[in-house]
Amino acid sequence: MFGFDAYFYKNRVLIEGAGQYKTNEILTAFLEYDFPDLRELLESCKSFERKLHYPETIDEAARFDDLVQRGIVFFNTLDEMIDELPPYRDMKQKHNSLFELMNEHRYFFDNEPDIDHYENHPRPEYNDHFYTDLTFSDLDPDMCDGALQLNQKLRELVEQYRVFIEDCIRVKTVYAAFLEKVHEGKEYLNARETVEIYRAFVSEQKERIRTYDKLEPSGTMSEVFVPQNIDGELVLCEKYRFSTLGGFLYIDLFKGLNNHFLPRRCGLCGRYFLLEATAYSPFCTRSTTDRKDKTCRDLGHRKTYADKVNSDPILLVYTKAYKQHYARYLKKKMSQNEFREWADYALELRQRAYDRELSFEEFAEEIRK
Repeated sequence: MFGFDAYFYKNRVLIEGAGQYKTNEILTAFLEYDFPDLRELLESCKSFERKLHYPETIDEAARFDDLVQRGIVFFNTLDEMIDELPPYRDMKQKHNSLFELMNEHRYFFDNEPDIDHYENHPRPEYNDHFYTDLTFSDLDPDMCDGALQLNQKLRELVEQYRVFIEDCIRVKTVYAAFLEKVHEGKEYLNARETVEIYRAFVSEQKERIRTYDKLEPSGTMSEVFVPQNIDGELVLCEKYRFSTLGGFLYIDLFKGLNNHFLPRRCGLCGRYFLLEATAYSPFCTRSTTDRKDKTCRDLGHRKTYADKVNSDPILLVYTKAYKQHYARYLKKKMSQNEFREWADYALELRQRAYDRELSFEEFAEEIRK
């Protein structure tokens, strides 16, 4: 249900039935998406995983239709959420899966409660409800086989949703934390630095029990190399068949690590954006809320420099002196050559102050001349 085939080539991935994306573009969208409480969804899904089976007791039989109806609503709500996320929003995903599955086995169930026979109540083409007063032990051997098949299909269906929710939890917790480590510096990591951060991060997770609390893939995957037409050019691509979203995100993440296509949280607006192997920046290019003509990157770099100046007395004195001398140049009280000579001398003074060849007081007095 949530698996797909993906073709990787350079910094792009072509997903069958969905189109082309940049490396880690899908991961960025999942990091940015405002999910409902995922752990609450997971607990609800696990509850259905335990309870959705052919009734084994009289009490289970009495409550079975209510359980199915709640399940239909729950999984359809998940489908609506999934439809908002790539690559599924571009696929024609099958919906109402639980309803369709139950109707494949509708011969077990009545559409209305307390019907003894269907002479006056012909069976509908599709059941809207799934009532029964028979438990598993009441079924004859042939019906038991059908009930076991229904149970197997129900387990497989609910498991796919559970794994999807767990994959989303892993994105929001493990992937987000790993990317924070990756972006602690001010530039892209080289291969050695990447390995060191990865080893340390994975080492911290060794004692974790739940798989979705670890940086690892879910499901199964297979790989072959196939020719593929990309932008009118026949190229050799890596084709992966993923059974889950989590398997795809894992492979895509590490391809992005190698190629410097990585999600990052903007240091100004706090939203995720995709760094695309261009100049490294902690800020995105979205328009700011207050000034539509400025981006987070415009204002963020200014703020970063201002913060640095205000926390560095030497740089603060240097910046003020520079502005004063530049104003003199604009007012033609200094020639261009004089200003250049002073600027070179000021840089030399600043470095000597950092190297402690000059005291702060000597530096401040000299640079104002």
